[in-house]
Amino acid sequence: MNPNARVVRCQEMLEADVNGEIVALNVERGQCYGLNSVATEIWRMLEEPRSADEICGTLTRDYDVDGATCRSEVLALLSQLEQEGLVKKADD
Repeated sequence: MNPNARVVRCQEMLEADVNGEIVALNVERGQCYGLNSVATEIWRMLEEPRSADEICGTLTRDYDVDGATCRSEVLALLSQLEQEGLVKKADD
């Protein structure tokens, strides 16, 4: 995934906050996903289209993580979420 590509979560997802973390259900696939606290924060940011670089800008201010590590991990998460149908490129 391109770090500048803007990504947004899919609106077809059902979600619930369970003890501060998101549990999302892809009704079409019948699959449930649990997101840890950082993934939950990213999920909330993706209510509006954002790029990996925009997400990392927030995370590097809020957490003790260097930019390269943050970018690598955010891109991996976004790719996984896209493969599972939880997010999509905003241009789609």
